[in-house]
Amino acid sequence: MKHTDFLCPAGRGFSRRNLLHGASVGIGASMLGWLFPARSRAEQGPQHYPTLGISKPSLASMPIAWSNDEYHRRWDLIRQRMKEARLDCLILPQHLTHAVTLLEYRTDADVLYLSGLPAMWLVFPIEGKITAIVVEWQPLKEGKPVPAIIMTRLFADNSPDIEMRSAPMGAPSPSIIDVLREMKMEHARIGVGSLTSPFQMGEGSCSYTTYDRVRKAFPQAQFEDAEDMLWRVKMVRSAEEIAFFENATAVSEAGLLAMFETARPGVPILDVWLSMYGAMLKCSGSRPVHLSISALGQALDSIGTPLPDILESGQILSQECMGSVLGYGAEVNHSVLIGSEGPADWPAAARFAIDLFHTSLDQLAPGKNIKEFVDFYGQRIAARGPTHGGAMVHFEGYGDLPKWAVMTHYQGKAYQGPGDAVFQPGMVFDLKLNVGVKGTRMTAYFGDPIVITETGARRLGRRKMEIINLA
Repeated sequence: MKHTDFLCPAGRGFSRRNLLHGASVGIGASMLGWLFPARSRAEQGPQHYPTLGISKPSLASMPIAWSNDEYHRRWDLIRQRMKEARLDCLILPQHLTHAVTLLEYRTDADVLYLSGLPAMWLVFPIEGKITAIVVEWQPLKEGKPVPAIIMTRLFADNSPDIEMRSAPMGAPSPSIIDVLREMKMEHARIGVGSLTSPFQMGEGSCSYTTYDRVRKAFPQAQFEDAEDMLWRVKMVRSAEEIAFFENATAVSEAGLLAMFETARPGVPILDVWLSMYGAMLKCSGSRPVHLSISALGQALDSIGTPLPDILESGQILSQECMGSVLGYGAEVNHSVLIGSEGPADWPAAARFAIDLFHTSLDQLAPGKNIKEFVDFYGQRIAARGPTHGGAMVHFEGYGDLPKWAVMTHYQGKAYQGPGDAVFQPGMVFDLKLNVGVKGTRMTAYFGDPIVITETGARRLGRRKMEIINLA
């Protein structure tokens, strides 16, 4: 039986898409009306603003779930790697990472990638049924199906071949041990996710207590780190994943459109931030992964918090604007000048950043070393003058993949990936170039999600990269 059958019985005029979009739009619209009340046209000011050839996507156009074929593709790839590594099973915890903002957290990236479930742990054998350890929940205890409003948001058709086992919140080890015993893993080689991590959380995020209890329960088994194997599989995306990134990019660009509509001299940055956040939420039904805007310097100066400052003529408003679709994030960057006149170096810095972005895009191709690519364009930015800025390649998705960067104002590099990593067809990442405006702390920040193709690369964004003054 499909998970939707008991909640959307035949003959009542409901479909899974109607249910989800009705719930999302109804709840989302009422929340948006409360959080982001519409202003009068007089308060909004002039209705003419740059669109740069893009329009806001609708919630109805957004995908509502991953397909079963996509899940099986991921499972097959992981199991092939497990076979090569002679692993019998994986146990994957909630994978906690955090970005430089300190406010941006993503959890259970490995678990979500392989199950779509917000589970505490996932037990993933090389053969047989996958088991998700989820928080103890009365419907599960009574053997009842999971509500369709949740399941249909995760799976496109029937749910994948995953069993759910409940456990008290914060105490998953007894359930993990039971599942491993049922799978006869007493003498197995078991890979552990997030035991260590080369990216952002260098010492991993696996619970010591849970891991220690599981290890002691299987003294004859061998346990080893599996994180390297997992991220290498996730780095190369399927056509379905690329389509999700394209949708997430459209949502992020909707955030930029909201910024174009609202950012003017005399407008509080808080209003601009709320309009951007609300536009992305309304377009996708998903909470934006990250939104940080600032007119005082670097986009990250606000650490993702809406500031109360008032926009002034001559300021450059920069942003890290990352909408999401089912948790997959894609970031866009497009600095704008507030007012008609700004710093003397603004036009030159903006043109340099835009031209360098197009040049670097033309140079991307399979087989090119990622570190060397970032190094070269970081040097180009540094050679422009003694100012701040940098070149960045950030792999996104659930936010647990590597980032390469050269940041001139840190006087160093911020590599998280291996030095020998190369671009491959299907890789999707955010390419961001941040050029300091001389004589100020402000920057010309331009970037877009990129996909590597068989012969080169292409942008996922649709807007024109142009210099914009919001007067």
